[in-house]
Amino acid sequence: MGRASILSGAPFQTACFAALIVWIITAVFGYAAYLALEDRLRSDLEQQILDEELLLHEILLDGGADAVQRAIEHLNSPNRTRLHIIALFDQQGTALAGSIAKSPDEIGWHEVDPDFVQIGGASPVYMLHTSDYLGFRTVVARSLTSLDQALTTLWEGLLLLTLATTAAVLGLGYYFSSQSFRKLEWIERTLDQAFQENAAIRLPVSGTGDQFDRIFQIVNRRLDWISNLLNSTQTTAVTIARDLRVPLTNGFMSLQKAYSEVEYGGDPKPSLNDLECNLKRIRTVFDTILKVSQIETGGHQNNFKTVNLSTLVEKVAEAFYPVAVDEGKHISAEYNANTILIRGDEGMLKQLLVNLVHNSLRYCPSGTWISISLTAKSEAIELVVADNGPGVPEPQISKIFEAFFRADSARNEAGNGLGLSLVKAVAIRHGAIVTAESNEPGLRVCVSFGKPLIAA
Repeated sequence: MGRASILSGAPFQTACFAALIVWIITAVFGYAAYLALEDRLRSDLEQQILDEELLLHEILLDGGADAVQRAIEHLNSPNRTRLHIIALFDQQGTALAGSIAKSPDEIGWHEVDPDFVQIGGASPVYMLHTSDYLGFRTVVARSLTSLDQALTTLWEGLLLLTLATTAAVLGLGYYFSSQSFRKLEWIERTLDQAFQENAAIRLPVSGTGDQFDRIFQIVNRRLDWISNLLNSTQTTAVTIARDLRVPLTNGFMSLQKAYSEVEYGGDPKPSLNDLECNLKRIRTVFDTILKVSQIETGGHQNNFKTVNLSTLVEKVAEAFYPVAVDEGKHISAEYNANTILIRGDEGMLKQLLVNLVHNSLRYCPSGTWISISLTAKSEAIELVVADNGPGVPEPQISKIFEAFFRADSARNEAGNGLGLSLVKAVAIRHGAIVTAESNEPGLRVCVSFGKPLIAA
């Protein structure tokens, strides 16, 4: 499994995109959180400074400058933290207490460096507030170290969270991409084996119902279809070769016989007539195969016109009636004259009906009957051809529409097994459903055209 293939996989690429989105969201919301936190910490720090300043003014009011000096000396002792500093100045700006060298020129808020407050050390900046009270100037300062540390901690936390999220997303993307690549390899190996080694092999379906399961099921169905198509093609080729072997052999023998007749002064005409019959039989097979193929690939119904099925049934029944009488069989037709109309190809529909009637006449013995019925129901138009002949064995009925299939009872009869295959092709071309069932006795074939677009 190539790492480059995994990294180029859709899951990993999606994970990279998700990681980028995480970074953008973190940057935007992180910056907003930074500004909000900074504003809140500064407000809290300013409030603490103002509270200390108020306390200092109360001490100055109650105890005077000496009390303030003692309080400042206590607060600024080395044992106490350097996070906040307090200083007191007189009206001339002379420092009376505290670690600040000089008072700022203006009262109010200021930000000063550690050198200004004469503390030194690592403290970056102090926030300082100056005010005048009872002839003195008070100065209260607090270090911004805690504020900076809080903001630094925020950024570090966001950075670690982003890195951890990115690593998790990319890790999951890599994992799922590797799983996807592995399943794609399964598809590749299975297809190679299916087409080269074992046509019965199929992709494993886990049953989880994920996208790959659905893809595997589709591929398996296509493999089944291809396998069936290959088997059908092979069977068709073998059947064609078998069915054409007899006429080809007979034709070759007739041709040799005609050569002999010509060589020895005989009459070659009978042998040539036999050759012509065998060639016509071969041509009939190929013409039927081509016709079925053309019907199946006929595309849209652009050439369809309004067809009167009642008239069509009447004409076919009249055409076959003398043939049936000559063979000692009876043919009848039941239909509603001039009322049942559909959209279709009249030539194809006539061929469908002719094949069905001819099939019954060919395989039914003398004394049997063949009926044609046409019925327009609310949900469908049904064209039925039934007989009371020997019929087809129940296990073989489902196969009679397959190309070259011939029932056991018809093995000794002339034919190529393509007539009902053509019927099925025409029915499908017209959006109809063709079914066959035992007529007890005999065979009943029904072509259902669905709900008619042109009603009676």
